[in-house]
Amino acid sequence: MINFVTAAVIASEKLLYWGLQIYEWLTLIAILVGPVVAVTITLATEARRRTREQQTQTLRMLLSTRHLPSDPAYSTAINMIPVDFNRELGVMTAWNNYITTIRIRPTPEGVDAHQQDIITKQTKLIFQMTKSLDYKLDETDIQSTAYAAEGFINRDNLMLDAWRAWPRIAEALETQTQLIDGAQGAEPSGEKD
Repeated sequence: MINFVTAAVIASEKLLYWGLQIYEWLTLIAILVGPVVAVTITLATEARRRTREQQTQTLRMLLSTRHLPSDPAYSTAINMIPVDFNRELGVMTAWNNYITTIRIRPTPEGVDAHQQDIITKQTKLIFQMTKSLDYKLDETDIQSTAYAAEGFINRDNLMLDAWRAWPRIAEALETQTQLIDGAQGAEPSGEKD
């Protein structure tokens, strides 16, 4: 008695199409489709790796500057989130909440509460990014474990104070120039006509 598998093999050897048997067709299909599938898988894997690398770089910039929002790298990281995380709904929701919050101009009485709201939204944003990238960080760790050297903060504040002083310096120079020009115009010239 011939079993079912043996019968299928015998039947497949007898089937011909354009002079090729089934196993020859399967071999031909494997030869043609195999490299296409391999290249597709390689390209998809490489695209995912690049995306993750870019997302990680943005997260690293944001984490390293989260207590220094005047740092240009901080602004760069915030602005890169929609590009690098545009398919991550949780991150994009947290980013929109953060952007909405920082655009609000609080009343003088509400500045402290607004600043705390910004910090909370920033922490939620970073947490969503770490969650998206499968890093194990708690929200409380994100907010409480940041380090910024006191010297760096002092330098940053000194630089900000210097930038605020530039308009006053320019105004003083302009006034001084006007006084000098006025004093020179009032002096008699030593020339004789």
